Amino acid sequence: MNDFLLMISFDDPASEEIIQSRLFLTACSGSTSTEDQIVAYFDSKEDRDEAKKLLDGFDVSEAERERVDWLELYQQSLEPIAIGARFVVAPDASLIDDASKLRIVVPQEQAFGTGSHETTALCIELLESLEMNGKHGLDIGTGSGILAIAMHRLGAAKAIAFDNDRDAYAAMRDNRIRNDVPEAAMPMFIGGVESLRRGTFDVVTMNIIPEVIIPLLPEVVKHVGHALILSGILIVKRGDVIEAAKQNALTFAGERERGEWWAGLFYL
Repeated sequence: MNDFLLMISFDDPASEEIIQSRLFLTACSGSTSTEDQIVAYFDSKEDRDEAKKLLDGFDVSEAERERVDWLELYQQSLEPIAIGARFVVAPDASLIDDASKLRIVVPQEQAFGTGSHETTALCIELLESLEMNGKHGLDIGTGSGILAIAMHRLGAAKAIAFDNDRDAYAAMRDNRIRNDVPEAAMPMFIGGVESLRRGTFDVVTMNIIPEVIIPLLPEVVKHVGHALILSGILIVKRGDVIEAAKQNALTFAGERERGEWWAGLFYL
């Protein structure tokens, strides 16, 4: 597939706004600009030719080139991320060549939820310290679903993932498919903790922020059967979270730090 380009040159900086306003009326799919030129992109020669008619009076030249998938190139430029002793996370399975590792494939579209952010890595490291085989897990505020997938990789019989952000659903669904996790092993939904109603889970994870975690703890504890991992917490907030956990009958059992971030493991 090709892009059809118009290169519009100008001397007067005020011309840039005029050109962009005219391009807005066309089928332009995007543009880039420098101090003296705008490059406008079109999906077809016909769209480009129609747009050119609106740019009469400007110095305009044409070009055609093969379309570049910049996101794909970016993904290919990334390196796999080793987490803990057993995991490797990458945006594409082809980047992982170590068959001995537990693999998670998550596109690098957001810093949180890909493994590249410290808070996610800390959660996975703490999950590694637990016996997950045959257990039931719950990931609150799942985002990309990476922690539920990690539970599955560690042998969990089921790991439920949910988030209150509707935009997260597509990401967690696609990542479940991308990682070949059976639907029954990773149920997911959009909603809050109150949607759980009854039931406890062997391992619960919350990688959010303390301002959200602390108020939710009384409700969350009702669903903790054994272990709770809390992350998304700046080290300076460590004491506040530990104290809140203590007030909710949780026992502090371990921690991890990386950079300015902290994660804690608690038992009920």
